[in-house]
Amino acid sequence: MNSGILVLGAGRSSRFLLMQLTEFCHKTDRSLTVCDSSQKELDKHTFDLQLERKIINASDPDALELLIAGKEMVVSLLPPPMHPTVAAMCLKYKSHFASASYVGEAMRDMDEAAGNAGLVFLNELGLDPGIDHLSAMKAMDEIRADGGEITSFESYCGGLIAEKYCTDNPWKYKFSWNPRNVVLSGQGGNSIYRQQKQLRSIPWHRLFAEAKNLSIPGLGEFDAYANRDSLTYQSLYKLDDTDTIFRGTLRRGNFCKNWQVLVSLGFTDALSLLPQNINSVNDLCCALTGKKSQQQLSDWLLKNRWISEEQAIWFDYLNLESTRPFDSKVNNAAEVLEAVLLEKWKLMPEDCDEVVMYHSIGFVKDGRKQKFHSMLCVRGEDDMHTAMAKTVGLPLALGVELVLSGNCSECGVVIPVSDYWYKQILPRLEEMGISFTEQIEICD
Repeated sequence: MNSGILVLGAGRSSRFLLMQLTEFCHKTDRSLTVCDSSQKELDKHTFDLQLERKIINASDPDALELLIAGKEMVVSLLPPPMHPTVAAMCLKYKSHFASASYVGEAMRDMDEAAGNAGLVFLNELGLDPGIDHLSAMKAMDEIRADGGEITSFESYCGGLIAEKYCTDNPWKYKFSWNPRNVVLSGQGGNSIYRQQKQLRSIPWHRLFAEAKNLSIPGLGEFDAYANRDSLTYQSLYKLDDTDTIFRGTLRRGNFCKNWQVLVSLGFTDALSLLPQNINSVNDLCCALTGKKSQQQLSDWLLKNRWISEEQAIWFDYLNLESTRPFDSKVNNAAEVLEAVLLEKWKLMPEDCDEVVMYHSIGFVKDGRKQKFHSMLCVRGEDDMHTAMAKTVGLPLALGVELVLSGNCSECGVVIPVSDYWYKQILPRLEEMGISFTEQIEICD
């Protein structure tokens, strides 16, 4: 009988997951193996944990298959495009599978085969998606059970930096998760949602221009932009007849209008190869804008009415006029911008990140319009014990424990929206410091 857990990836989001699974495996007499392509990442996140470590290139199918064979559960923290390959091997070797990533078409196609094999392929159990599913479904189930009819659903989440740790950074942002995904935000397709019964579809190059200001009770003011296709969840959440369905991402105030400038100028373009004569950030900046080599980007933006005087500091901070040659491996503008931001937005050892999640659910009960507010704010401890790692890793680890307990009645490709998941995971998360503040507002 398989008795081991394999974790693929030991990056930014792995620390709390590995800590929790180490404890679980010790209690249940299971082995725990963690793999990564980087010895540095393995050492950083597992140095004090009793587990087996392996260096592996996950792109090598033979090496990957050798590791998966004989495992009871495989947890993938690899980039999402690699999940289907891992899941297919799990099918072959009758191993359960878990990830915090969205379910794509290739994963969805394995539902029947995994179900027939009695396997659980658990997905979307991290922060967003993950904790948002659990907390939103709990709230909506309770509203409906109490006789309420839901009229609007809005859910927002942001991986941020606590403001005291970025006082000199006008963007008020640092990387607590995959930098590439931040730079390429919105580029997976149009962001779709419904607002007051009206369907909206926002192309990625206009996404940040369409951001709105959002006031969250007790937490302050934020920018919010639409996150993917919100209507994907209307049936899953039983919201087919709801007037408004919106899932959004949070940033600190004024981030979005300034990021939109970079998008519009082409700094987030990942498709066009750089010309051979582009050797520095300043070369790229000149090519994209037409500014002179010695000219400050903010001066060019002001002269051409791209920004106001108040916005100039945001672009001066990035120093996109640097003439230092960049790595020859950089192939496109998005990779150049990412390299710049990896220096400017690096999470320092003493920095504390912050995760904010907010649900606003409108409903009618006994003829009265009401609104349910649910707020979550989690603060990290340092650059390794981050709020992001905690809120991504702990739900996933607890989901793995539930699957391996043998009491899970769902098989196949599973998204955790039933009460089975939230009734067991949310109370444990609360014990671990991940808890929501809730209030109901009477609207008339």
